[in-house]
Amino acid sequence: MAKLDMDGPFPLEEEAILRETGQPMPGSIALGYLAANRSFEVLYVDFADSTVQETLLKCLKKGIGKGGLFDKLKGKNPINAFKFSYAMSVEASYQKSCKNFHEFGGSKKLNNKEHPRPPRGKDWACDRCTAELSANFKIKTG
Repeated sequence: MAKLDMDGPFPLEEEAILRETGQPMPGSIALGYLAANRSFEVLYVDFADSTVQETLLKCLKKGIGKGGLFDKLKGKNPINAFKFSYAMSVEASYQKSCKNFHEFGGSKKLNNKEHPRPPRGKDWACDRCTAELSANFKIKTG
């Protein structure tokens, strides 16, 4: 079973974001649905290339990760909570968001429209995608 290994969940509200994410560090985030029984359903993953707090506030303001009309019609749960973890580097936060993207079903299950991209000017490759490509290449070349 996939595991985020993050702090939270916390309500996706400005007050909670400011209270819980005071460290000026990069990191990974997950937005999702917090049910009455405190279970957390991951609906969107991303990384903070500046600070976790800044990224979460931007997500809140822009409604990033919120499902569209089809999600509402299908009865998908609304995003109302977040989890986060700090990272020692932006690259580490990028790699963790990639891992979470793959482990939680990618664009088929998450509200992410596409795989996380590295920050502008960086040519980092997702470790998981690289491993899968290498495995496919080995199988085909025997």
